[in-house]
Amino acid sequence: MVFEVEEGNIVKEHNYTGLIFREEVVKKAELTGYVNFYLPEGKKAAKYDKICSIDESGNLKNYIKSNSSEFNELSNSNLAEIRNYLNGFSRQFDNNSFNMTYDADMSLESLVMDFSNRNVLLGMSDKLKAAGINFNEFSANQTGMVSYSIDGYEGLKIDDIEESWLDKTNYKKTVIHSGDHVNEGDDLYKIITSDKWQIVFKLDENDLAEFGDKKSLVVQFGDKDLSTTGDFHSIRGKDGNSYGVLEFSKYLTQFNAERFTNFEIVSNDVSGLKIPEKSITKKDFCIIPKEYLFTNDDGEQGFYKENLSETGTSTQFISTDIYNEDEEYCYIECNDNTELKVGDYITKPQSTDKRYQIGPVKPLEGVYNVNKGYTVFKRIEPLEMANGYCIIKKNTSYGLSVYDHIVLDASTVSDGQLIFR
Repeated sequence: MVFEVEEGNIVKEHNYTGLIFREEVVKKAELTGYVNFYLPEGKKAAKYDKICSIDESGNLKNYIKSNSSEFNELSNSNLAEIRNYLNGFSRQFDNNSFNMTYDADMSLESLVMDFSNRNVLLGMSDKLKAAGINFNEFSANQTGMVSYSIDGYEGLKIDDIEESWLDKTNYKKTVIHSGDHVNEGDDLYKIITSDKWQIVFKLDENDLAEFGDKKSLVVQFGDKDLSTTGDFHSIRGKDGNSYGVLEFSKYLTQFNAERFTNFEIVSNDVSGLKIPEKSITKKDFCIIPKEYLFTNDDGEQGFYKENLSETGTSTQFISTDIYNEDEEYCYIECNDNTELKVGDYITKPQSTDKRYQIGPVKPLEGVYNVNKGYTVFKRIEPLEMANGYCIIKKNTSYGLSVYDHIVLDASTVSDGQLIFR
């Protein structure tokens, strides 16, 4: 089969799991009782905004439970939050992890209950007081984003990172909901005090070689349908391993309740000529110093072959195809079907004191071009390979051009073979 050379590009993606770091301050319960929150997860609180109340007696919880029908109407903002939650769940859902459905059902139930409790506190405070239901309210003592997910990672420092931190096997997260009973001194909620956040992930040697010196990287979060650029640098962990650090100043609200995240780094957006990877082969060529290459009066390139006979020594100009040139050598084909063979001597015209014996060989990567109906080797300069294709450099000497036709699978043909298309 034949493939038509086309222009194209390859975007290489690297998949990672990273640990999220934020500036977080955990707030503890000042009383024992039943907590009710005023602000939703991820909402930014100003200093002195009411965050929660604690009902020591339990009367508020009982009142809400017995009068739930009065507060079951959800606001437009409540419904928007539910839609956002369901959209996020659908993007992350994995058929191989059906237990995610049960977790989502529980989270959705808790979310609706939080809405109901919050609506009571915000809209029925006078009625509650008239009913003799008293509770203690607590306000934020600093500005920041509110989160009710506590996991014990809040005090960790990036510079102390070690590989065990990235192991999710024993990871546990506690989410405090409205209506939960808390004891004085328990972790209650946290305030995220800065919009800046980081993802730390392990690097191997290939990662360091490919983008270890980069200052920024393009990152894709597939489960959130989000692509953005983060500042990047590498560090040495406490365990001696290398880690990458991605820094962001946007999109924190989408990650405020998460500690681990899966993402892709997009690198090597390489453009050139696109060919199938299996069309590539290697072929050995004789290398000859360029000082022996000449052009005759007819404009043909070639070499002066030295011939020995009984009557003496003579030279003969042999025109030949050149397959490649570098700074020192030109590459020619030498076999039983060529006029120049391994072991022959070449020389310079009008000079008998310097000669070169053909012999050393060096391989070239290339493909078989079939524009003329038979296979002709053409060298290539690969730039990047991925997904079964290779991007090669354009406009190379003795190389390929757009719309050239090449053999799709180089292992199925030989040099000079007729191709019927």
